Amino acid sequence: MTTAPQVLTTPVLAARRYRFSASLIDGLIFSIVLSPVYSLFYDDLEMADESISVSYLNPYAGNPYWPVDVAISGLFAVYFWLQHAFWGQTPGKRLYRLKVVSRTTGESPDLRQAGVRALVYPAVMLVPYAGVLINLVDTLCIFFGWKRRCLHDVIADTVVIDLSDPGRRGIGFLFGLGVVLVLTTVFLLVYVMPG
Repeated sequence: MTTAPQVLTTPVLAARRYRFSASLIDGLIFSIVLSPVYSLFYDDLEMADESISVSYLNPYAGNPYWPVDVAISGLFAVYFWLQHAFWGQTPGKRLYRLKVVSRTTGESPDLRQAGVRALVYPAVMLVPYAGVLINLVDTLCIFFGWKRRCLHDVIADTVVIDLSDPGRRGIGFLFGLGVVLVLTTVFLLVYVMPG
């Protein structure tokens, strides 16, 4: 008895624009959800003789609430870690029909891989001065990196693939940018303008 040969298909890497838009959506969702926490601690906080750019470059400079920033960075890592470990997707990636998979197995990353991948961004952001530059390089790797892999993909040995049928795209790029605009507006209304 013979069986028909199986055709192995190589997954299609996620388009850079969809991957970038998905990360914007996830960042905005996370910011909106945590905006009440920020408003509890940062309503009347004035940075002690530190400019905004210096406080961004060094999260500990003149900020008595830096432990809150560290805890929020931990929540950020958990947000991505659990979703990538269990589903390989976050809400932004689902919207664009993208999925994080292990480069070697093609399956959703295991808990270790997802954890390593999720820790890169928040851990690096907590490094004074150099963290912002390293994260900028990591983000730009979407456009100029190792076969569309960011630094966190290389470290965790993952890739982001497109789940859409060939020739058929899930949502349109402009629709996704519209979602980003709506989420940005919600963020501004909830977090920036209440005071």
